[in-house]
Formats: sequence, C-alpha cells, structure tokens
Amino acid sequence: MEGEDSGMAKEKKRDIFVRILSVLVSFSLWIYIVNVENPQKTTKVNNVPVKIENIKSLEDQRLALLPNQEVTVTLEISGNASTVYSVTPSDFRVVADLSDLALKKGENFVPIEITSFPNGVDVSANQNVKAIVNIDEYAEREVNIASDFVASPARGYHVNDISVNPGVATIKGPSEYVNKVTSLTVKGIKDNLNEDYKEISSIIPIDENGNEVSEIVITPLFVEVLVTVYRTKTVPINIDVVGSPGEGIVIKDLTPVPGEILISGPDSILNQVNKIDTEKLDVSEITKSQEVIQQLILPKDIKAINGEGSVITSVEVEVSSELAINKNINIIGLDEALNASLSIDSININVKGPKSRLDTLEENAVLAEINLAGYGEGTHEIEPKIVVPSGLTFVSKDPEIISVILKLKEEEVEEEAGN
Repeated sequence: MEGEDSGMAKEKKRDIFVRILSVLVSFSLWIYIVNVENPQKTTKVNNVPVKIENIKSLEDQRLALLPNQEVTVTLEISGNASTVYSVTPSDFRVVADLSDLALKKGENFVPIEITSFPNGVDVSANQNVKAIVNIDEYAEREVNIASDFVASPARGYHVNDISVNPGVATIKGPSEYVNKVTSLTVKGIKDNLNEDYKEISSIIPIDENGNEVSEIVITPLFVEVLVTVYRTKTVPINIDVVGSPGEGIVIKDLTPVPGEILISGPDSILNQVNKIDTEKLDVSEITKSQEVIQQLILPKDIKAINGEGSVITSVEVEVSSELAINKNINIIGLDEALNASLSIDSININVKGPKSRLDTLEENAVLAEINLAGYGEGTHEIEPKIVVPSGLTFVSKDPEIISVILKLKEEEVEEEAGN
C-alpha cells in the first residue's frame, strides 16, 4: 500500500514537470517567432480616446455636448508582430471635428481622424470608423443670485444687509443640466464686523435638492458680496396720542410694551433719532381699559433689530367723577399799607377727575386765591383764581366774582377811634 502511494506521487510530479516544460517551450517559440521571424500581424486596439474639437460650433445649431462622457473607438492596426503587440491606446491621437456636421439631440456617429500613431503601424483600415458622441439641446437663461453668505456683527453693531452685485447671472449648456438649476448662490462666513465689508465670491448653481450642478457655464463666474454694517442704539417708545377722552372717561395710564427699542441705521440718521413714535392713538375712541397693538413709525433707513415693528400699548381707563369743595380764599399781593375786606371768606369749588384720585385728595391740594397786586383804595370786583393739582380738572366755582374793599390802615384806625 505504501509502495503504491509512493509511485503515484512520483507520477504526479512528472506530470507537473511536463506541463511547465510545455509552457516554457511555447513561450520560447513565441519569442522566436516575434523576434526572429517577426511576421505581419493584424490586431485591434480597444478604448482609444477621441478628442472632440470645435465644440463651440454646436451652439449655432442650438446643441450642446453632454459632459462626463468618455468617447473612445476601437482601431484595427497592422504591422510587424513585435510592433503591433507593444502599442497601447495612448499611443494614438484621434480627433472628431464637430464643425460642418448635421448633428441632432441624442446619439451621433461622428467621423474620426487619426492624426498620430506609432511608426511601423498601418491604420488605413479605419477609414469608416466613427465615434459615438452624445449631444443635448442647448439652453441658456438668467437666474437671480441669492446670498447664503453668513455675517455676524461685533457688539453694538448690526448687519443691516447682505447684497450681491450683479444680482443676476446667465447659465448655459446642455438643457438636461441647465434645467436642473433652481437657484444660484454665493457662500461665505465673516465674523465680528464693525464696518462695511466686501468680498469676491464664486457663484454656485444649486438643484432642487441642494446639490451643486457643475456641468454648466456661468457668466459672470464671480460676484461682489457687500455686507452693510450699522451701529445700534436703544431709544424709548413714545405713544402718539390724539383726541380727548369722552365724557366721564379718564386715561389714567398709557404704557407701551416694550418701553424701548433697539434700532440701527446710518450714523447721519441714527444720531438724530432720540425716540420712536407709535402710530396715532385716538383716545376719543377709548371707553375701557384694554391693550392696543400699535405699529411703530420708523424713520427712513432706520431698522428695528429683531424685527420689532409694533408694540402693545396698555391703556388704563378710569371713570371720572366730581367733588365739591369749600375753600377759604387766600389773599396774595396786598399792599402793606392797605387792609382788605372780602364780601365772603370762602368759595365753593367743583373739580373733576378719577375717583381714586378724588378719594385721596388732600385738603390743601386745591387753592382759591385773589391776587390784589396793583389794586388801590376802593371797592373792586375780582374773580378768584382756582389752582388744582395735576390730573384733576377745574369745573366751576361759586361765586364767580368776589367784592373786595381796600382801605388805608390809618383810616381804619381813625374810624375805630371815632366810634
């Protein structure tokens, strides 16, 4: 049994040796034929690249060459075996001239010309070889340029605007790709700006999925991005009130929320703005406490930061009432040489205002005065002056006129002595 296994192993080794020897003999024979006999051979070279010329001429036919296509041909060549078996596709220069051809959308068979090939190689068998060239319809249109440029201001400043100049570009090329473009954009980032900033940026064509379309021509290729930066300023909000409250209505308080606003704009205008007015609030139409939305009236070229274009004005209304007060009449401005005698010592006064204010009105807050400055001896009819505190309204007084008798102090002393 062991002897049989040993014999089989030896026979297997002889078989492998015979096979290797056969390969070596065949290779040696091929080397001999190629290098010694060197017979004429005909073979084919695949995937020979074709250079497309006069692509521009397609535009005259409203056509365009589809991009990303590898145009190649297969060439049949003849020559000595040692030569034809050593050539590669890159050894040939093949061109396809698109000028003066009647072309169409889709697949086109274009004649070729072999302008360069290795010495000792015959390429005459390729006179009828044509390259397959894929062509599309030519498209051209204008597209607005949007800005995806991100600019952030330094503290105390605001990026007012980011503009692109020019704002429109022309795209052209194969309609398949031109029609994919939904927008043109420019991108970039600039931080901590405290003045205007300019940058030259390339235009990026974008499809509906946000992907870049690279197979088209854009004119112009670059645009100027301008970032306008303004200083900011905080100013109070002023409620512009017109009209008068209706009968029995007192506007107790008007409070805008927010009470101030952050604005920005050119320094020449911003320096002159000290408040922002609301649209007019007609208080004659106010009958109860309520909140009113009011638009802000911003001066030209002034912008509200964070988009605040309105405020909520809280209107607090209180019904007014009247209060009757009897007040002693104060004499002021009396000549020191005179004595005054009044027909009455007190006067009835009616004032109007919010009930809460009238309920807390202090006794000396309302005054009744007769000013005798410039008056001499005799009897005078004088209207008292009524003074009421802020927030209250004088309604009436009774009597309207007071009789005042002025006498010299010496005369009064003599009269008393005579009596």
